[in-house]
Amino acid sequence: MSYIMRSYQLNIRTSKTLLKELDTLVNQGLFRNRTEAVNEGIRLLIRRYKALKLAEKINSIADKNLGEKSLTETLSSIRDEEE
Repeated sequence: MSYIMRSYQLNIRTSKTLLKELDTLVNQGLFRNRTEAVNEGIRLLIRRYKALKLAEKINSIADKNLGEKSLTETLSSIRDEEE
């Protein structure tokens, strides 16, 4: 089974400083091109905010339950809610 990933164009504006830093990462061989580097940055940003949201949920549940559930049960229930 093969999947074809569609790509979409995103036009952005950024500072000269950020562009130079991006090009440095590409020139160092960390990324093949700017697109790959920007996509990795977007993925990291999304992961960061998902992790923050998860931490907020865990803290909220912990505050409500005051230790009634184990951490494993808490994480499992959060995952089930997201699916």
